[in-house]
Amino acid sequence: MITRDLSSLPKRDIYRILSSLVIPRPIAWITTVDGSGRVNLAPFSSFMGIFGPPMLAITLGRRRDGSLKDTHRNLKERGEAVVHLADLPMLEALHASAAEVAPEVSEVERLGLVTEPSLHVTPPRLREAPVALECRLNRELELGPLSTLALLDVLTAHAAERIWSADHDCADASFWTPVSRLASVAGPNYGALGQTFRLDASELP
Repeated sequence: MITRDLSSLPKRDIYRILSSLVIPRPIAWITTVDGSGRVNLAPFSSFMGIFGPPMLAITLGRRRDGSLKDTHRNLKERGEAVVHLADLPMLEALHASAAEVAPEVSEVERLGLVTEPSLHVTPPRLREAPVALECRLNRELELGPLSTLALLDVLTAHAAERIWSADHDCADASFWTPVSRLASVAGPNYGALGQTFRLDASELP
């Protein structure tokens, strides 16, 4: 067994080790809108759903100089976002949207992605994304000088018909290939949902 005391390591080493162990991580692919109406798009892999009230939790890091990234700034100013989940056919676009570009550059336009209006928030949703969750900012929790936890209320859920089970009235993971983030060693690594298993709940004690 390999053991590392994370309390004694530099932040870069902590991130490398922990991000290689906590896998797979779903990727929040987020559209926001700035004060000029430009649409920003960026992926975040420190992300989870909260299933008491319908919420999402997303960790938003800062740039090395401490300034807010475009998504975070737009979310603070406008309080709205659409969180998408991508599948394997959209992986290249998702990866490309992580590139740092000037704030006046829209990743949606740069990548030639098609959007459509959301129902309850200003940021549009990506037409080809299999999942889109319209959200409003609930609150922020500062985790340190370079990291903020954003809690988002989910207002509306959109799912492509091709991933939906009419029998159960929900998405079926066997119908699509959602992508996830793996370790960052030797560059960003991704995975896609492959083999799935179903066990009989009636056999539980």
